[in-house]
Amino acid sequence: MSSLGRSLNLGLVLVVVLLTAGTVGATMFYQYSVDSLDQQNEQLRERNEALEQDLSQTRQNLSATQAELQELNSSLERTRGDVSQVANNLEDTESQLESTQSELSSTRSELQETESNLRDARNRISELTATLDELEEQRNRLENQIDDLETDNEELEETNAELEAQIETLQSDIDDLEDRVDDLESDLRRACSEFEDGNEPAVCSGV
Repeated sequence: MSSLGRSLNLGLVLVVVLLTAGTVGATMFYQYSVDSLDQQNEQLRERNEALEQDLSQTRQNLSATQAELQELNSSLERTRGDVSQVANNLEDTESQLESTQSELSSTRSELQETESNLRDARNRISELTATLDELEEQRNRLENQIDDLETDNEELEETNAELEAQIETLQSDIDDLEDRVDDLESDLRRACSEFEDGNEPAVCSGV
């Protein structure tokens, strides 16, 4: 009878030891899982903050590029206006030259009597020709400026498109990270809910 009592007591002790070991093991496992989730959550939040800073900087770069693009467009419009004015001046000068040549043709019959007038007319032709050459050179310079500005405009539009693509990529990364944070927080709440009241680890406070 005494031997049977000792066997029962020993069995009860073994059961109690096994239950205690199982509870401690489960607690350590949950604690490790919660700590790991908390660490991942913190890393993802830091990554999210870094991406938000990159997004802010990219938006600033985009704003500066758009301002520069607007300025170049304004400069292009002014240059086109200057080219139009030069073209009008060139047409006026050509008209004046044709008028002078007509006057020269009409005065050839009076060459002997109007030599002084002929010299004046030739001087006038020379001045108008020089003016015409200068205006043509100015027009060529302005056309080259227009080509350069149009090239810059195209480059800025490409840069603008690249920055827009970067913003979309960064925003997508942020959305993915925010979804990941939500999933981890949900996992943390689910892990904390499995603890008995009063046995939750510190990380579960406020969850």
